[in-house]
Amino acid sequence: MSRLPADFVLNNLSRRGFLQGVGATGALVIAASWGLPEAFAADAVKKYGGAAMPHGLIDDPKVYVSIATDGTVTVICNRSEMGQGVRTSLSLVVADELDADWAHVRVQQAPGDEVRYGNQDTDGSRSMRHWFEPMRRCGASVRAMLEQAAADQWKVPLGECRAQLHKVIHQPSGRALGYGELAAAAGALAVPARDTLRLKQPSEFRYIGKEGVKAIDGADIVNGRAVYGADVHFDGMLYATIARPKVYGGKVKSFDASAALKVPGVIKVLEIESRPLPSEFQPLGGVAVVASNTWA
Repeated sequence: MSRLPADFVLNNLSRRGFLQGVGATGALVIAASWGLPEAFAADAVKKYGGAAMPHGLIDDPKVYVSIATDGTVTVICNRSEMGQGVRTSLSLVVADELDADWAHVRVQQAPGDEVRYGNQDTDGSRSMRHWFEPMRRCGASVRAMLEQAAADQWKVPLGECRAQLHKVIHQPSGRALGYGELAAAAGALAVPARDTLRLKQPSEFRYIGKEGVKAIDGADIVNGRAVYGADVHFDGMLYATIARPKVYGGKVKSFDASAALKVPGVIKVLEIESRPLPSEFQPLGGVAVVASNTWA
């Protein structure tokens, strides 16, 4: 079984169409040519790609990447971490194009702000499919800005400067400046235009598709330091438990909240209206008990 190429994009291939392709060859070969017409593929990306999602894609490196004077690279993760490893994956893509030392890369979770961070709907295994290219461009943009900052400081042609593992090297002389040393000057530069970026070839990847890179938050998860949704508390925060019909699409006929309201801590009992089927991402109906603590 061969690996998918780094620039492979698969959007909404139907199960029937997939099986037809397998049946024609008698075997499953990942990364084989699907023979999709170019117009069909372009239409699929237009309809189902990241740009078609609400608030679309944003690849501004000044939104997603920052470098401190000590060389620490911080990458903003705009999608929710739900065990799929997206905080590591997206940061890894940026670090590879940036040619950063993974030991000096940190991740910061973005707040919910789609105007600033683009679409944040974390579902359907789309985080990497939609954000792989934008995050590559973010990393490549920062790399180019660091190279330009070094060329400006040394007063040499840009083509003589090359980013390599957390520093920029002046190839003719061997001089080098660390990313931290160049961070302020690079950050003051304009972001390069997309069509000027030099994205790495897969053969140049340092991290993408390679083994041996640890999860960026793995140690915190294993040692109990990770913060989950259930760990977040606010003053006066309430809790809710929802009882739902046992059948999908079922509706509440009636309910009696009198006994529940006698339980110390219970604040309110209310019905959640059902949605027309298919409900998709809309909440299903039921009865919610709102209380000051989870036990109640």
